[in-house]
Amino acid sequence: MQACQWTNHQLGKAVDIYGVVTNGEGWKFYRLTLGGEVSESLMSGANEMSLLLGQLRAFFKMCEQNIG
Repeated sequence: MQACQWTNHQLGKAVDIYGVVTNGEGWKFYRLTLGGEVSESLMSGANEMSLLLGQLRAFFKMCEQNIG
């Protein structure tokens, strides 16, 4: 995420960076702010599919806002 933030800085883009990590059973979502603060979600598992899909939708919406 820091490498992505550095690359964006080199391109003159100042946006928060979002990341997702999974081990195949659980998912965590991350956000790296311009100020260097990192926030992470609680672990969501495949057995909580509606919660996981909601988090994915919100995650992609935040990413989409950075594009515009």
